[in-house]
Amino acid sequence: MKRAIFLAFAVLCLLAAGITPSIGQQYSRIHADFSVKVKNPSGSQSLTMGQVYYDRNIRQLIYYVTFPERESWITSDTVVYQIRDGKLISKTATFSMAEFTVFHLALNSHLQDFGLKNTRYLALDVQREKDLVITTWAPPEKAREQLGNILVSVKNKQLFGVIFQDPMGSIIRKQFFENYQIINGLAFPGKITEINITNGIESYQVTTYKNVRVDEMENDDKYFYNTSGLYR
Repeated sequence: MKRAIFLAFAVLCLLAAGITPSIGQQYSRIHADFSVKVKNPSGSQSLTMGQVYYDRNIRQLIYYVTFPERESWITSDTVVYQIRDGKLISKTATFSMAEFTVFHLALNSHLQDFGLKNTRYLALDVQREKDLVITTWAPPEKAREQLGNILVSVKNKQLFGVIFQDPMGSIIRKQFFENYQIINGLAFPGKITEINITNGIESYQVTTYKNVRVDEMENDDKYFYNTSGLYR
């Protein structure tokens, strides 16, 4: 989904040391209804709605948008495709970031630490503030001139917040994960609030997920999109 592609995910992918499955139950696919509300610093707002499908073995993140107009957004490997009426509208190169989407992290039981335990980030400090356990993660020494720390907070053993800092320690992005749902034993946030800060100005994005299904046996065709024949 184009509006959800952020530099932080790309940075984490560059620093990835390799995502390994956790011991315990493994899940393969997830599908949900989604809505995204965006509020820009200018005061303008937008709403996007539809369904999202993800299979961690295929690693295509597919959004079928129904509002404001019908189109599909497919993130496959290092390319994001925007398709409308069966035609390619845009094709954008990006970093491979499937491993750091909320879908992949949840399916692999890596959501609690935001996947950072499986990167080259180092856990520097752990503190408790009331009902939150906050871990400060630092980038590898060679990258500290370009990257800042990431603070991850956990509440009731579930990911609650992620704060991104620049190398000088200023906050540039915040995420909050709330309204967890338990589906077939899998905990998944029903609401993610994101605040991006540029020159002290904040923009907001609130994403909600409803009717979440895990490891469904139907809709195989929704989890894979053949992009080989897409041309403008």
